[in-house]
Amino acid sequence: MERSIFDIQAEFCRAMGNATRLQIVHILRERPMSVSEIMETLELGQSMASRQLSVLRSVGVVFGEREGNVMRYYLTDETIGEVCDLVRRVLTDQVQKKSSVLSIRQL
Repeated sequence: MERSIFDIQAEFCRAMGNATRLQIVHILRERPMSVSEIMETLELGQSMASRQLSVLRSVGVVFGEREGNVMRYYLTDETIGEVCDLVRRVLTDQVQKKSSVLSIRQL
């Protein structure tokens, strides 16, 4: 059975709906990293880092490439980071609008 683009998008959004996974995407924008580098940068345990990377891999956000004994993780597309920036910008704008409405109502 063929999945619709909306089903695929919903699955992607569910995967991206986790703060730790968003942080992983954010740091991988700077450079590819090993699991241990991700763990150290975000102060995560090994099982947590691996679990979050597995979810991101399953929806095609990251891929791993073995370099000797080390698996290095990369973003599959730099646009993913740009989408995250856009979402944060929209949310920041919404928060600012809500706070200005609240301050006007309090007058």
